[in-house]
Amino acid sequence: MKKGFLLLAVLGCGGWLAAQEIHVTGQQVPAAASFAQPYDVRFELSHTPGYAVALDTEHLPKDFDLLQASSQTLSPGTAAYDLRFLPFTLGKSTFTAVTFTLQGPSGEKALAQGTSRPQAVEIKPVQFFKEKTLRDIRPPYIPGNGWIGLLCVLILGLVVYFAWRFGRKLRTAPAAGLPGEPDTRPADEIALSKIQILLQSGLWEQAEYKLFYLELGDILREYFWRRFGLDVSADTSVELLRRARKLPVMQPLLPALRGYLDEADLVKFARAIPTEMQMHAQVQTLQQLVRRTSPRPVELKEAPHD
Repeated sequence: MKKGFLLLAVLGCGGWLAAQEIHVTGQQVPAAASFAQPYDVRFELSHTPGYAVALDTEHLPKDFDLLQASSQTLSPGTAAYDLRFLPFTLGKSTFTAVTFTLQGPSGEKALAQGTSRPQAVEIKPVQFFKEKTLRDIRPPYIPGNGWIGLLCVLILGLVVYFAWRFGRKLRTAPAAGLPGEPDTRPADEIALSKIQILLQSGLWEQAEYKLFYLELGDILREYFWRRFGLDVSADTSVELLRRARKLPVMQPLLPALRGYLDEADLVKFARAIPTEMQMHAQVQTLQQLVRRTSPRPVELKEAPHD
């Protein structure tokens, strides 16, 4: 009789332990990635049916920024997780172990853990051009004496023109304090006025798209410094986005900010040519960001549409 009770107790204990098991049965982690480009990994897990599986987001690879995660139930006892990361460190790195936890049907505390294997990853810079060698189209040409004089006249004319444009820009700019004095206006007022000045600068009309987006990015980074006290002047787009995630007021604006940074990087680094509609949409994104993160009500002047 005692032996029968002992056997039932052992079987019951074994079933309880089995109900807390979770294992990573397969993983697809590429050994190479490109800097600031999507890096997709996949994990397959087996666990006792009736329990929930969750990703431990507190202990993810430090050199990879998690963009999105999705799960799929393959069967009552198996599941798959598809994760998309963004590498932001060049050179050799390690995609450290990813941990999954087993939780009860009602989502109570973790009952067991399953961990993947670390993977060495080579993070390479993005290459936009396949040509490895650069060649001159034709030999260098040195102009004669007559052409040198004409060239000097043209250079002098350009200097005078840009000096006139610079003086005109100073005269039409709103009052922001004398040169050398700190601008004491609110951060949102400074950012919105600089966006308007940029739209009137003529850079877009002169097809200076890269310079236009560089100026727009500087306005955004200056706003982060004046509004939140964060010096992001030397941050990459990934680093800036990571800092923005730590600001509660920026949480609902993160998708729009990520979209702006992605399009701006294509113009600045990949020589993409945006349409005028895309430019106005990006300008409005920054204007909305400034208005919605300002500590005071702001009257927003939208970018004009043709």
